[in-house]
Amino acid sequence: MEEPTAEGPATIKECPFPVKCCGSNKRLRLLVDDATGFQYFRLGNGAVIMSNVFLSRSLIELARIAAEANCENAENEDECDGKIYGFKPSSLITNIATIAGLLAAFLLPVVGAIVDYTDHRKVLGATTAALLIAIQAVQIYTVQDTWFVMAILQAINSFFYQVLTLTAYAYLPEIKQAVGESTMITYSSQFYSWMFVSQVVYLVGITAVGFVLENDDVVTAHIGQAVDVAWSGPFYLLAFYFFTKQAAMRKLPEGRSLTFEGFRQVLSTSKGIFQHYPKTLGFFLLGILFGEAAANSFTVVAVTFLVEYDYNTTETGIVILILLVFCTVGTFVASFSMRKLGSPAKSMQLQLIMFIIVNFVVFPLIPKVKVLVYLAGALWGLMLGWFYPTELQLYASLMPKGQEAELAGLSLLY
Repeated sequence: MEEPTAEGPATIKECPFPVKCCGSNKRLRLLVDDATGFQYFRLGNGAVIMSNVFLSRSLIELARIAAEANCENAENEDECDGKIYGFKPSSLITNIATIAGLLAAFLLPVVGAIVDYTDHRKVLGATTAALLIAIQAVQIYTVQDTWFVMAILQAINSFFYQVLTLTAYAYLPEIKQAVGESTMITYSSQFYSWMFVSQVVYLVGITAVGFVLENDDVVTAHIGQAVDVAWSGPFYLLAFYFFTKQAAMRKLPEGRSLTFEGFRQVLSTSKGIFQHYPKTLGFFLLGILFGEAAANSFTVVAVTFLVEYDYNTTETGIVILILLVFCTVGTFVASFSMRKLGSPAKSMQLQLIMFIIVNFVVFPLIPKVKVLVYLAGALWGLMLGWFYPTELQLYASLMPKGQEAELAGLSLLY
């Protein structure tokens, strides 16, 4: 593919049938193939993330029913502790997140090494996307007899999602180099805007289904998983149609294996970062350590929080919908603030200060005033929509050439 010019690339892939309509649309067909691929990757992500909201409610409900059945079968009341397989149903989703985190800690360095030291980045990402969608399809059959197996599959799928994210993020520095700093700022917000649009469309549809089904969590999740497979599968297919095959960024030292080289390189890189770049990459990774934990806690804990405060499926969908709508607004705030302040770092600092203030004000009030959660959802959405594009721009600006996948994996581990 030839280098892009100000008017666009001289040679780019044709859109595959039946998506020919995207060829002349600059919002759907970007300057370089990898940027277009990343945008379709984000469109696929939207429904995958939102399907977890409805599947999580279903798993919690099925686990609760199983725990109640155990109590009914207990010989005396002292044996009834409301647990199933040793845990409370309300802790199921956080347990799934913990297992996925452990899988990532032990396996992502290996994945990063495969991407950095081989030319299999695209194949690895496409294979992982296919496995993720396959599990989503299997989870359509989440019922009382299968919920525990499906919960295990959900932990595995959460790990697959992180692998898929790692392979896609490895393209970002190359996209930035091809299109330039100014265009990349626009793209960073646009990538997330499309993802949030995807989430909103999916969420509106499935929330309406839940309302029609009178908030039946299990059946709503069945339909939600089926819709996700039909939605995200084609977008992931488009993403890896446009993502280009990349050569190995580095050569594996003689006598070393990919299995251990990833861990060795992560340790070496971490040490080097904090020795030589403590105020740039070092602070960025420390920021991810705390900032990502706070931001991602909404996707991990939000459903449990809403269930514990007796919000039904429809109310949960409305809260998440409000959050997503304002996430879209937040992406434009991110783009504006980065340009106005002249630095993604300053934009991120301002966002984090405001996020802290919002949470300190609204969290103590929500248990007292239930409807306040809808206002909180709007503020959280605005903050999250501002956070992620700014983080993406920082990532693309700071990652050294040749270590994209390794540092993408390192950021995910943090």
